[in-house]
Amino acid sequence: MKKQVKLTAKETSATNHDFYNLFRPITPSLDIIGKVAQVISAITEAITIWHITQSEMVGSSKIVAIIVSLFAMLLVVAVLELGGRKFLQVVTRALVWKRLKNSWYIALFVIVSLITVGMGVLSFRLSTNGIKHAFVSNVPVTTIIDDSEMKSDYRRGVREIDSQFDKEWRMIKENHREITMSTSDKFKAEIAVIDLKIEEYESKYRNGSKWAKGHIENYRKKATHLATEKANAIAKLNAKKTEKLENWQNRKNKAIAAEKSEMKSAIATVITQQNKVLDSKRTNANFWGGLFSWLVGFSVILAFICIVTVEVYRRGSGIQVEYEEEDKTPSILEMLWDGVVLRLDSFIRVRAERFAKITKPESVQKTIGFSYPRG
Repeated sequence: MKKQVKLTAKETSATNHDFYNLFRPITPSLDIIGKVAQVISAITEAITIWHITQSEMVGSSKIVAIIVSLFAMLLVVAVLELGGRKFLQVVTRALVWKRLKNSWYIALFVIVSLITVGMGVLSFRLSTNGIKHAFVSNVPVTTIIDDSEMKSDYRRGVREIDSQFDKEWRMIKENHREITMSTSDKFKAEIAVIDLKIEEYESKYRNGSKWAKGHIENYRKKATHLATEKANAIAKLNAKKTEKLENWQNRKNKAIAAEKSEMKSAIATVITQQNKVLDSKRTNANFWGGLFSWLVGFSVILAFICIVTVEVYRRGSGIQVEYEEEDKTPSILEMLWDGVVLRLDSFIRVRAERFAKITKPESVQKTIGFSYPRG
């Protein structure tokens, strides 16, 4: 098993006791405040990464999306918060202790500074934008209403209108039929009387009464005139029926249109109310999102300030942080893992050598004691 070492940070004693005694009471608080601010920053960064990964993996499996999101959250938060803290400490110590002795110091200091600035800007952007997005994204984009009840009322109203107007139309047709039959029967009766007269005078004409011929012609003209009047009367009745049909259809269409307009108006009223609610929610979300965005942004900056302030305090007090390597006792889990790896490696190696027909050199056994010649 390989030897493991761990890096231990130790602080030296203070050399400037006046400075140390003055600022010592608030230093632990500054350190705690900085760590709490970093926790706030880490939570908001995690929220942002979660939203990004979840939105980009909408079509993927839910379990895969959750695993990838959690992995991305842990990775980004660890790099930005833990790495950013260490990098900022090193940069601050290099400046306050004036450790930039030569070009190698300066070159590495510039690299570390650029990385620190990048992580700081990224942490600030993720935290502030993420918390605002978390508020705004919870507000629905469009208005979704349940208009099934209103449409059901509309269909029920249309059925009632159809039923009412169908009854009215049946009455119109029945009335028209009765009037038409009555008018037709009236004219038929009058024509029948005239036909009887015509038959009477035709009989007289056949019996030799020449004067009856004029009466026959007159009564035939009357019959023809009555037939024409009958046709005109029935035509007028049919025209009135057509007019009533058009009026009936127009009134029915207007009633259905009014019912439909009432439904649309009700839906529009609900949509307007919902839009007002959404606008109010968006306004509140933007307000609280902006407020918390400023709060989180201040927390990120406060974390940076606290880290730098602690290092300045150490410099003013003359406290230096020294790192020592110490032997690290592996944990039980690490020992178990190493044992499993070694056994697996031995298992695979033996079978690979057997497959490749690689023979190990025979070990020479050493004799303990004196060697005597054999006869």
